[in-house]
Amino acid sequence: MDKRISGILLIFIITLAGCTSAGEGVDEVDPEETPLEGRRIVSLMPSTTEIIAELGLGTNLVAVTTEVSYPESVVENDEIEKMNVFELDAEQLIELEPTHILGHETSVSHYAETLELVSGTTGAELLILNEERSIEDIYASIRDIGDFLGEKTAAEWLVEGIERDVNVQNNIFEERSDSYEVFVHISSQPELYTAGSETFIEDALEEIYIDNAFGDLEGYPNVSPEDVVERNPDKLVSIMGLEDDELEESIGGTPGFSELKVSQPENQCNIPPDLLARPGPRIAEGLRAVGRCV
Repeated sequence: MDKRISGILLIFIITLAGCTSAGEGVDEVDPEETPLEGRRIVSLMPSTTEIIAELGLGTNLVAVTTEVSYPESVVENDEIEKMNVFELDAEQLIELEPTHILGHETSVSHYAETLELVSGTTGAELLILNEERSIEDIYASIRDIGDFLGEKTAAEWLVEGIERDVNVQNNIFEERSDSYEVFVHISSQPELYTAGSETFIEDALEEIYIDNAFGDLEGYPNVSPEDVVERNPDKLVSIMGLEDDELEESIGGTPGFSELKVSQPENQCNIPPDLLARPGPRIAEGLRAVGRCV
């Protein structure tokens, strides 16, 4: 597995992370063929689950991943199966009698054969979403999901709402006089990962005029403490989900970091991982949290 893909999977593990490809076009589902009350949806990515809920189809979910943490109506619903995306049980899925299954490019290699079996047995429609590398890609995923589930209008409304909220954050920080370079902290030692170019995280940060210390690297690279020391970023944006004291201890214990600006608590931004590490409908909330901290 190359570093870009392993980095992508790492993000969804932390935040938790004959198929039709969204990039090749999606046949819009005719609601008359599968009435609203008859749709039984399986979502294999937390961000996809959030989108489905925002489209008003949360009550149609029959299975989601064990990493789901939002919305509460899904998390706390014991009637919705919580499944390990890396160990999917074909028989369990078949028993759920799904009509629609949504997977994701970053993890499809783990369950492609299982989904083919389930689809062939139940007749369920499959959608594999492409990896999102920009905010525009997030919008594209929402539209693809809307087409797939027969909720095209609701998807368009959702995209318009997110665009509006992102533009609000863009306008707020457009006139900021200070310029900051940040280190996106995805994991701690011994595997220190960050976000580089061609990622929706960097694209989002650009919306609020924040520079990425590792913007010259692509994807989600594994970097060394020495690399961070050499660049000496102004701020650290952590999306690991640590408590503030845990984050301070982790950074302080990293070789060479004690003399860096990011070793100071006032230069550490501890962002709820669900907001910034998921290519979903709450990305504008993530930008607001980062912008206020930085």
